[in-house]
Amino acid sequence: MQQNKIKHINSLNEETKSQTLILPIIKNKDFSVDLLDMNANRLLIDTMLNEDISTNGEITVLHTPKSLFPNFNYLRIFCIGLGLIEESNLSSVRKSGGSLGRYFLNSKIEEANIFIDSLNLFDNEELIESFIEGFFLGNYSFDKYKNKKSKSDNFFEITSTDSKLAIKNITTKSYEKSEAEKNARNLVNEPANYLTPSKLADISSTISNKKLKCNILDKNECKKLGMNAFLGVSQGSIEEPKLIHLSYKPLPNENSFWYIGKAITFDSGGLSLKPSGSMFSMKGDMGGSAAVISAINAIANLGLMVNIDVLCLATENMPSGSAQRPSDVVEAMDGTYIEVENTDAEGRLTLADAITYAKTFDPKFIIDVATLTGAASIGLGKGNISAFSNNEKFMKNVKNAGEKSGDHVWQLPLDSVSKKQNNSTIADIKNTGGRLAGSITAAHFINHFVGEIPWVHLDIAANSMTSSNDGWHNKGATGIPTRLLIELAYIFEK
Repeated sequence: MQQNKIKHINSLNEETKSQTLILPIIKNKDFSVDLLDMNANRLLIDTMLNEDISTNGEITVLHTPKSLFPNFNYLRIFCIGLGLIEESNLSSVRKSGGSLGRYFLNSKIEEANIFIDSLNLFDNEELIESFIEGFFLGNYSFDKYKNKKSKSDNFFEITSTDSKLAIKNITTKSYEKSEAEKNARNLVNEPANYLTPSKLADISSTISNKKLKCNILDKNECKKLGMNAFLGVSQGSIEEPKLIHLSYKPLPNENSFWYIGKAITFDSGGLSLKPSGSMFSMKGDMGGSAAVISAINAIANLGLMVNIDVLCLATENMPSGSAQRPSDVVEAMDGTYIEVENTDAEGRLTLADAITYAKTFDPKFIIDVATLTGAASIGLGKGNISAFSNNEKFMKNVKNAGEKSGDHVWQLPLDSVSKKQNNSTIADIKNTGGRLAGSITAAHFINHFVGEIPWVHLDIAANSMTSSNDGWHNKGATGIPTRLLIELAYIFEK
């Protein structure tokens, strides 16, 4: 897992560590950029006249050897196409950046200067931010368990000759957001024999500091709180369950926004055992916790003036002689009796107690993130995150954050007809509503414990992992929706 390092310089003539220049190319009649070398400028202009090097995601390499370009600091120029200026947006620019970042994974080049003056044509700092962000996200691999690593540490310079551009702020924000999402990917890509509930708790403790506080509760402490829905899921595993609570509170007299992440570090389905083919990717059933933990760390690093609390109830869901049975009834922390119809509908049980715990702190708003239902992928595919809410104002904020981060959100209804599917004949509620409207009935179940607190539920089961390279996501964990949560904190800050 290589690390990226960045430096900001204000002129291409300044001392540079790199021999590679990266130049975003926009298809626009007013496109111009000064490379501060007559021959390099001529090469670029002639190439643009004779070739289409502005196609979105297209990479063209122009070689500028010292024998022909003695006054130019770079041996090569990487031109990356951003497409037509009128069709460009945050996601398309980020996607081009991702393609270039992934290209660098397979090259021997480890140092480059990203010259962003051409992006100023948009007069939009967010587009610059998105391109840099995409580049860092595409430049990712998980090779921790390979003896032959993909690449050593990378060094990137970010250059702009525009003195009015807050380049340091832009690149710092891009870097923190992309590093946060890559940290979330690392957690999801970890094998479950390494990333146990205890290890996830240890990692959370490690990132705590003066600004970011961490509190870990063990099984006995959770039992005293009455978290029987959570502990019922954990009782089939030899791994100890952990409650992980991270707090970032720069505003001492204000209540917090709460980010809750599902943290099933391995989901076998319990006694309602999954088929083996469906179980292989279940190390990633803690994708929600990976996102919220990584997001609050970045929010603290960026120094945003908004109070955020993160909560993850971490456990495995395993079959054994002590495992929870289908037809068991458990009393949740808020006193609700739950009939466990299916032990593979375990995530919502942990979220029930998590939400009740959060409510004791009088939250302003709760957003829960969970790899919750296979029905989410059947309903919406991989292009949108399934979302549910009891508050349209906050739902709009989440959608806006998703538009900016590229983690697009689509709201589904909480209708009265599907709600009845969770009715139980022997308890207050049951944990499944059958095959029909599976994502909706899961959200109804969670909403039962939310009450009147403004709330959004994001079901990321379809989006947490990808089987191929796509845009700024590389095969494996995507880290979704880490950057959405960071953007949401910026909205709350306002």
